[in-house]
Amino acid sequence: MARRTYVLDYAVEDVWRVIEDPRHWEADAFHNEIVDMHGSGGVGSYFEMLHTNHPIIPWPMPDQRFLGVIMDWVPFKRQAVAELNIDKAAGSKRTPDHQQVIELETLAPTRTRLTYTVATIRMQGISPVTRFFFRPWARFQLRRAIGKKLAHIHKDLAQAS
Repeated sequence: MARRTYVLDYAVEDVWRVIEDPRHWEADAFHNEIVDMHGSGGVGSYFEMLHTNHPIIPWPMPDQRFLGVIMDWVPFKRQAVAELNIDKAAGSKRTPDHQQVIELETLAPTRTRLTYTVATIRMQGISPVTRFFFRPWARFQLRRAIGKKLAHIHKDLAQAS
């Protein structure tokens, strides 16, 4: 799990306007484009997206697809997306991978605390010893990726105002 918190000089309504459209998931460190969209937000909306880079190990992942499902949606408070990898070898079987959560807290009329969490990264097939040594590296890389996502959100907020 990795988590970062930022304080933004924007009202919670402005921040929510940026993240309420599921297409905001296109602009982060791992993803490229939504190739299929079902719903426009809210619990149960889902989208198929291309992964362009592996979030932990620095190499490209051409044409890897995943399904993003909005699992939690509380306007102006919280949005959670579960990512399911699409395993073409298993006949498009969808396997759980991780969840990304964005939480908002109003601090003042024009100040919002945004907390971004990536949790439940799968580490199947990795020995406990390797996992023990790999976790700090994974957490570091995830925190970097979260920073890039938060920079995209901040840029979108600046463009919207």
